[in-house]
Amino acid sequence: MPTRLHPTTGRILVGIDGSPASVAAVRWAGREAQLRGMQVHVIHVRDRRLPTPYYAPQPRASEPPGAGTAAGETMQAVVREALGPQPAAGVQLEVADGLPARVLIDRSVGAEMLVLGSASREAGGAAAPPVQTRTPLGPVARDCLHAAPCPVVVVRPGDVPADRDPAPAEQVRRQASRSEAVHV
Repeated sequence: MPTRLHPTTGRILVGIDGSPASVAAVRWAGREAQLRGMQVHVIHVRDRRLPTPYYAPQPRASEPPGAGTAAGETMQAVVREALGPQPAAGVQLEVADGLPARVLIDRSVGAEMLVLGSASREAGGAAAPPVQTRTPLGPVARDCLHAAPCPVVVVRPGDVPADRDPAPAEQVRRQASRSEAVHV
């Protein structure tokens, strides 16, 4: 087992791109953070290698990163869908510019883990062949798996169902109080 060179920060880093896999990744990270008593750091990386069309809205210099931009709105929509309209106080949102894999690897220094959604071909309507049981990984996930200084978790969209029930920790507390009442 490799030795960690960086102290951990008690946070789970989640890289998102606005896809259904991103929602699943944030949902999984939120549940894991709740179980471990950690914070969730959600980051959306804008790849600035591609030119922005002249008709696309440009962020104003006075705006904080992510405020009012398409990336910020996408990130807020993903977090709202994954964690509900009022996410916990331990959720940090960030919009960054750069090469997605490089930024995620840099931000993952000191994180407990990096959580990413898988690049699923099922969203386009073409089902994977029956022989293939694994979902292919995109280039960002592959690069992060090879170079991140922390464990990397890759979540598929169907792996984490949305639940409208109370949080898992609350369910455990209720079950524990019921079992104590029975045994007393």
